[in-house]
Amino acid sequence: MERLERFEKALQEILNEYNNLGKELEKLRNDGKNKTTKFRELLGKKLVYSMIITIFKRYDLIDKE
Repeated sequence: MERLERFEKALQEILNEYNNLGKELEKLRNDGKNKTTKFRELLGKKLVYSMIITIFKRYDLIDKE
């Protein structure tokens, strides 16, 4: 696998995971579980992914939204 292909695959995985975390957090919020350990753990993961995505956007590696 070429390096660029591996990068694009990793980037897509990061974007997918970020979106999945958002959906899971929304479900927990709707269930009133926004003070649980699981919620806080998922929120922390989402923040990490958000920082990674921001870095990629800064270097124009993905489209800025």
